[in-house]
Amino acid sequence: MSLFRYSGLSAKVRAMSGKLLTQEDFRQLGSVSGVPEVIAYLKKKPSYARLLEKEDERSLHRGRAEGLIMQGLFRDFSRLYRFSSLEQRRFLDGYFIRYEISCLKMIIRSIMTQGERPMDIGEYLEVFERHSQIPLSQAASADSMESLIAALAGTPYRKVLSDVYGSSSRELFDYELALDVFFFDRFWKMVKKDLKEDDQEAIARSAGAYIDALNLTWIYRAKKYYRMSAAQIYALIVPIHYRLTREQVRQMAEAADEKEFLTAAENTKYGKYMNGEENLNLERCMEKMQEAVHGALLRKKPYSAACLDVYLYRKEREARKIITAIECVRYGLPSEKIREYLA
Repeated sequence: MSLFRYSGLSAKVRAMSGKLLTQEDFRQLGSVSGVPEVIAYLKKKPSYARLLEKEDERSLHRGRAEGLIMQGLFRDFSRLYRFSSLEQRRFLDGYFIRYEISCLKMIIRSIMTQGERPMDIGEYLEVFERHSQIPLSQAASADSMESLIAALAGTPYRKVLSDVYGSSSRELFDYELALDVFFFDRFWKMVKKDLKEDDQEAIARSAGAYIDALNLTWIYRAKKYYRMSAAQIYALIVPIHYRLTREQVRQMAEAADEKEFLTAAENTKYGKYMNGEENLNLERCMEKMQEAVHGALLRKKPYSAACLDVYLYRKEREARKIITAIECVRYGLPSEKIREYLA
């Protein structure tokens, strides 16, 4: 039955996947000398040629460049949405919440740091008008948390941000954490309630691995950089357990120091991705784990919602790596360092 429901969509995803950038492309991007060269290189790639063909790379503003790269992600999302059935669209509607969260984080970060918007919000308008309740133009023009909260009237995000605004702790981290918890709670419930069995199993594995990776990383940072207490750590992690048991989370949260945390982490299901690392980079280990999880999902369940989930994961990762390349080149980092970030 799943073969029938997903055969056409799976073929569509395979065709689109053939246009994703390769590791050799990122090696080349890590060797260019300026942002114009990054854009010129992307113009030659099928997935970005039409998007960038009318742009002059010599005068393209960084914010617009990054906005256009994200627009490539959103265009692919819309292309898959148009090709999907009503059932598949329910999954994509839930998935789109992560893009809303990313956009809101960007706006909040700009408000709280009084900095420039790092991307051109105008590039997001079309897809948000089709798939989101957020009035993006109003939200993007907000210059205070009060005006942003007011702009979000009629959306669930108003309560999420109002609760933080009315609390005793309302730093940038608090707003971002509240949005993350909202996303995972909403998305996890959608997976359990709205998806058929095959789809549910595939997406639960993807989402569960992501939540576990996020919790591992947050606990690690809390131990290494902030010396947080166990009570503080419990308050910041996502309260969903996939392959990390409650006892394992307790051991890591209550570890005396970074070394004790790592010993506990290596005894979890994810320890194999950390073994053999001389200079441990936990974020990189978790990226390797998620790539392995998504690769296995696509091999084992190609005719399920996994084909959508894996493609969007890889396309988003591609977009983030391109934006990283633009930032690294802009600040004049050496090629070896850039290629390390893009590996």
